[in-house]
Amino acid sequence: DKLKDAAMRGMISQLDDPYAQYFTEDEYQKLLSDNAGDYVGIGITIQTPDETGAEVLSVYSGAPAEQAGIQKGDIITKINGKATAGKSLSEVVKFFSEDVNVPDELTYLRAGVETTVSVKRAEIHIVRVNATVLSGNIGYLHITEFNGSVASDFQNAIDKLQQQGVKDLIIDLRDNPGGGLTEVLNVAYTMIPKGKVIVSIRSNNGDEDVYKSKGDTQIDMRIVVLVNGHSASASELLTGALKDYGIATIVGTQTYGKGIVQSYFHLSNGNGWAKMTTDAYYTPNGVCIQGIGITPDIVVELPEELKDMTFDTPDPAKDTQLQAAIAVFSQQAKSAETARR
Repeated sequence: DKLKDAAMRGMISQLDDPYAQYFTEDEYQKLLSDNAGDYVGIGITIQTPDETGAEVLSVYSGAPAEQAGIQKGDIITKINGKATAGKSLSEVVKFFSEDVNVPDELTYLRAGVETTVSVKRAEIHIVRVNATVLSGNIGYLHITEFNGSVASDFQNAIDKLQQQGVKDLIIDLRDNPGGGLTEVLNVAYTMIPKGKVIVSIRSNNGDEDVYKSKGDTQIDMRIVVLVNGHSASASELLTGALKDYGIATIVGTQTYGKGIVQSYFHLSNGNGWAKMTTDAYYTPNGVCIQGIGITPDIVVELPEELKDMTFDTPDPAKDTQLQAAIAVFSQQAKSAETARR
């Protein structure tokens, strides 16, 4: 079985497809569990490793990784003594102990200094939507990824903000790596008018599926969307649609540029699953952002010392991109007042 799995990983890794990946039956079931929001792990998301290692994109609050001192922006260089540099994500996952009760040793690089910590896995519940009200009665809603119950969590957060009389909304998609098509469409329905195209997906064989909004009512708020270089895939799909229709002002830096879609194929006789790139998606204006990304309406960089900040708890005093987003509403209010005169 080990030889078969290794052979499958080897074949998949040789495809001209950086997102192709092989999963055993157990690994695929774990993937479904992880995406649902409850799983056993250390509580981090990481970038595909480069020549140094795998960058930590986010650390879940209260998770074993946070308790061990791991922070966003750290570079995981070794897992149980095995170097992560240049490896695929599927290879990195295999470096963890097969026994969930055995702590894993993680070595991370921060400010040129390597530190090794012991991390034991635990039950993780992922909260993907965090909402609060900023001064000036501005709603702030951070979406970490489009998986699990994100659509219902998003709607519940919107309902609570509207009950508080919030009319201006900032949706923070910074560091959001994407997620499932169904989940992001369900979020988009709340903002894109019914019948309008949200995205077109074209397959390698020329077939095209056009997804239109099914939303009966839209959010009655002025909207600003925050993005950065780690906003990818489904988060770019939503951003592209909101930008094309002029529903939201986009603030931040150029997005990642992942405009392609992967599909899962079940291999016969219980031999696992293969994930491969099958489609490309296009915004309502017919643009494919693969390798390009989306340019914000207002480009604002974060100061270098804030590049590793997290966005669960907004900090308008320091966050220059958030400051620019807040300023959009003031400018819109002034423009509306001038028009009335």
